[in-house]
Amino acid sequence: MLIVFCAKDFSQLVKLNYCSWIKKQRFEFVVGVIMPKTFNRTAGDVWETPPDIFEFACDYFHVYPRLDVASTHENKLCEFRFTEKEDGLKQNWFIDSYMNPPYSRASKWIHKAFSENQKNNINIIALLNATTDTYAWQNFILHGMAEIYFISGRLRFFQNGVVSKNPSQHPSALVCWRKK
Repeated sequence: MLIVFCAKDFSQLVKLNYCSWIKKQRFEFVVGVIMPKTFNRTAGDVWETPPDIFEFACDYFHVYPRLDVASTHENKLCEFRFTEKEDGLKQNWFIDSYMNPPYSRASKWIHKAFSENQKNNINIIALLNATTDTYAWQNFILHGMAEIYFISGRLRFFQNGVVSKNPSQHPSALVCWRKK
């Protein structure tokens, strides 16, 4: 967000500190460019993977997962699934897996995927926000720990089988932890 402040009397602005200047309302407010967060917000954190993205991920990485570790009964993409009730974070991921985790808890899911890959020697594909500055990305994805495909543009996720009105507010990436 870009906000520009203009004062009628610039010398007064210089003399007053910023806070008192605002409190005394000795300014005109001019708004520059505002980047609204237009991502569809709901009570939940359930956004379905677009089917073409899942198919692309499987073909790109040549991995065909059989377990969707973060799904609902309605939006599963694999033969087997863990729903919120089964809580994929508490389960043993025993076969090649896919995850589009709740982004509010993405770091826990990323850590879990890395751990399951190491422990069970399985392939795991994930659809994630491309937040490469986070602890989870730095310690469990980047620096050769996983393969990454950055998706150009912003995804339009599905909800209840319908494409969302607005795109995601963050760029996305496909991540693959390979079995050794």
